[in-house]
Amino acid sequence: MSADAKVYRPRAGETVRDLRRRLDGVYMDTQGGQVYLRPEGGGVEWTARPEHIGPVAGGRPVERGGVA
Repeated sequence: MSADAKVYRPRAGETVRDLRRRLDGVYMDTQGGQVYLRPEGGGVEWTARPEHIGPVAGGRPVERGGVA
């Protein structure tokens, strides 16, 4: 990735696309250079590189207690 390329910066609770795994997940946080995502219905988090995530058409925030 070039230094000029923009990395997508999601908001907490936003549904994003893990472009490498071809999965949608809820953005939780970025720590130590890794993006933390979890399945929309709950489950085990996974990590992705920030440059490997992108917006989902109609992405929506999800409350921690359930769906917004």
